[in-house]
Amino acid sequence: MQKHIAIIGAGRIGDAFSRIFTKRGYAVSMWDKEEGKVRDQKSISETVADADAVFLCIPSWALRETCDAIKDAVPERAFLIALAKGIERNTMRTPDEIIGEFFRKKRFGMLGGPMLAEELNLGHVGIGMVGTPSAGVFAQTKELFEGSVVRLIHTKDMHGVALGGILKNTYALAFGIADGLAWSGNAKGWLLVKSMNEIARLSRVLGGRKKTVLDVAGLGDLATCGFSEYSRNRQAGQDVLEDGKFDIQSEGVVSAPSVFALVGKKVKKFEVLSALKEIMAERKNPREVFARVLENIS
Repeated sequence: MQKHIAIIGAGRIGDAFSRIFTKRGYAVSMWDKEEGKVRDQKSISETVADADAVFLCIPSWALRETCDAIKDAVPERAFLIALAKGIERNTMRTPDEIIGEFFRKKRFGMLGGPMLAEELNLGHVGIGMVGTPSAGVFAQTKELFEGSVVRLIHTKDMHGVALGGILKNTYALAFGIADGLAWSGNAKGWLLVKSMNEIARLSRVLGGRKKTVLDVAGLGDLATCGFSEYSRNRQAGQDVLEDGKFDIQSEGVVSAPSVFALVGKKVKKFEVLSALKEIMAERKNPREVFARVLENIS
């Protein structure tokens, strides 16, 4: 019997997954909030009504509304995989916490890691980490991608995968600023190590596991996005040097203020994160802030 995959969100990664699943011979249905983006689009409820798996390829700010819209329509047999990597600003909840309000935890998983859509479309390998307490959900997800360019790793630390994505997106902004300032590869290598040390410490503060964020869901994803021309968060960081504003509404830009708030006064103990706060919240000159960061290497 042909499997049916529902993809909510027809952006870059949703489109890349659609290509993979179609090539694998599955029936794929897509839905997007932007009218006209999906040809012959059904309602969101109809899109997920007979799905075996639902992929939520949407940003964190659309997650609650989407889960509320599909909670009664998703078949009991189906599982959900979410790729959102941000914090809901008014509740300070992470994607796994939001989804958990609508679905049982053993019914869904978080997917993170270096999987740039543009590279997947070119046939290059992507490596993802599925965070779920359910071995069954992981096994079924892995089976869906069998024979494709996507390779999957399992962890039960779902919250850690969510945090890895959130923090990666925030710190990717710093790599964009570094690119805009024409930092050398040597300096960006130091920035990667510095950022990952901070992310590992932050994950413990925010309830995740150090081991998870030091794997592909954190370190792997940051290394990829921090150095990739395809990364929206890196581009957003670079843009701030042009007009003093973050022009792209990326997950990193939207979630960074919430990260600052969650860390609170401890932010001063995290040099790169503190520098981002000075630029984003205090409107300080990014050139001066990052020049000081380089000068204070010890």
